[in-house]
Amino acid sequence: MSIWPGGRRPSEQVFDVLRGNVRLEDVPASIQSLCSKYIYDGAKDILSKPNKEARRKALSKIPPLIRPQVEAEAIRIYRGER
Repeated sequence: MSIWPGGRRPSEQVFDVLRGNVRLEDVPASIQSLCSKYIYDGAKDILSKPNKEARRKALSKIPPLIRPQVEAEAIRIYRGER
């Protein structure tokens, strides 16, 4: 018997989302919240690239299941939205 819901540690669930093995929408809200920090960090990293081509290249390396969230976060940060 495990103390974790679904028998998996929260860190394992976060890694699954960030590796693109599971969609963000398919995990509990608490795990989505944990993932938001990493999505934010990924977006900041992309925005730190010197030009548009470098940003596109960095974005293409992100797993497809999590890429839309990182891209949306980068746009949100770039526009200065809260």
